[in-house]
Amino acid sequence: MAVSTWPDISHLSVSRPELINVLRQMGQQVTWPQKMKAPDSFRNPGFWCDFHQDHSHKTEDCVALKIEDRVIHVISGGSEISGISHAAAKKSTWNAKHGLEAVKPKRQLLGTDEINLTAKEQEKVLTPHHDALVISLSVANCLVKRILVDNGSSGNIIFQAAYKDLGLEGSALTQRITQLIGFSGKVKQTAGEVTLPVYAEGINMSTKFLVVDCDSSYNMILERPWIHGMGAVPSTLHQMVKFPTPWGIKAIRGDQEYSRSCYQTTLKGKTKVL
Repeated sequence: MAVSTWPDISHLSVSRPELINVLRQMGQQVTWPQKMKAPDSFRNPGFWCDFHQDHSHKTEDCVALKIEDRVIHVISGGSEISGISHAAAKKSTWNAKHGLEAVKPKRQLLGTDEINLTAKEQEKVLTPHHDALVISLSVANCLVKRILVDNGSSGNIIFQAAYKDLGLEGSALTQRITQLIGFSGKVKQTAGEVTLPVYAEGINMSTKFLVVDCDSSYNMILERPWIHGMGAVPSTLHQMVKFPTPWGIKAIRGDQEYSRSCYQTTLKGKTKVL
């Protein structure tokens, strides 16, 4: 059986009623269903659904809520996602399909050079491998190592220990609580949000992070918001992330030693994260 390189989230769990509470905290991001149209004679008055706010069935057995739960992907959360409800996701998908949404990029991507990844660039890569892409960057004027680049999730993450090591003032943290929802609807609550300058090869981009208070073999995880904002192309195979700059295409190489060290730490069960 293959061993996952994802952080362990098995210690977190959430029931259907708890998921309802999470949805309520998200306010207007959630589109709630209408009252059920079935006549009272077809309903069980002894069962109550918190999702429909009506009698008929138990919250735990609500089919509509299970559909909503499927819309939540790993790791979701943060203000960058389009919405958590099935209806909001459908609307966003329809708009994207018909070209109705035009989001202004976080920075103007200059130059017309194409981003290519070649076999020659694999010469310095230790092969064969299945290593994650782990890099080092200057964040808030500090060199931060063990940064995982992951294009599978929708919110940049900085772990509490790394946040403290940066020596930031408490006032820099916005007390906005976000529910990160992982595999099978399991939930982790963030400690807040913080916007930090991330410097990469001449590009200094203000980047929003979700602050998570749990152990991790990584200091940060740069997700789709940073990747898309930079116009970057990450490759675990080439152990490299490339992105456009006014001075041409720049590249940052991954550190396989750090990547394998983080992987081994996770395998030994020394970290319990998201």
